[in-house]
Amino acid sequence: MGPRSKRDPTMDSGLNGADRLEAVLTEDGFKTWGFVIYRCTYRNDSDWEKFLARFLSSVRGSLEFYSGLDLLDTFTPTVFEDLSFEGVTVATLREHFHQWKKTALKEEQGASEDYIPESGRYRFFIAVDQEAMESVLSAPEGYDSYESGFVRIVNAEWKWTEVPPEEDSMIEDGDISDPEKFEPLEGCTEHDVGWMSIRWCIVELPGFRKLRDNDDWQTYYVRSPEIADIP
Repeated sequence: MGPRSKRDPTMDSGLNGADRLEAVLTEDGFKTWGFVIYRCTYRNDSDWEKFLARFLSSVRGSLEFYSGLDLLDTFTPTVFEDLSFEGVTVATLREHFHQWKKTALKEEQGASEDYIPESGRYRFFIAVDQEAMESVLSAPEGYDSYESGFVRIVNAEWKWTEVPPEEDSMIEDGDISDPEKFEPLEGCTEHDVGWMSIRWCIVELPGFRKLRDNDDWQTYYVRSPEIADIP
């Protein structure tokens, strides 16, 4: 039996999601947490506000379950809204994210640009297009909402795999097999396209404390149209 949770003495600290999140922040020395959100649909402002309210309420509910509402004060889901993001590719969002990240580490956490954190705030971000927003708004209330509704989570460090020229010629000569090709998603036929659909109600929690680096990405990654889960 491990140490008891300071938030809920009936529970081991290692089983308390809020305690484990706090441990990640302490390890990094970070003041804020949460994945950045890109708004990629602008058809209806009212629907967007409803989506955002529902999305953020799920975070509150998760923290409340673990008696961790104190962490709500440091939850900072920076939302980027710009009409130019309407319908753009993930690659375009990734470029914007990298520009933001250059100064965000220092401005938000007082860390240098080359600091390598344990948490994923500066490695992954959320993108919400019309389809994703509608899926969340139409999800039923209560536990059943877990089974429907999604957003995109994007790996900002992902790069398109380039076949070296020597291997390319070997493929043409039949010396090695051609890599498996998948249906194109934004032009990419690789298995890992650098983004995935993920259940909306778990992407911030437990997603933020469990999706921290590329190893975690490989653990949870599924190719769309499948929807990822992070238990």
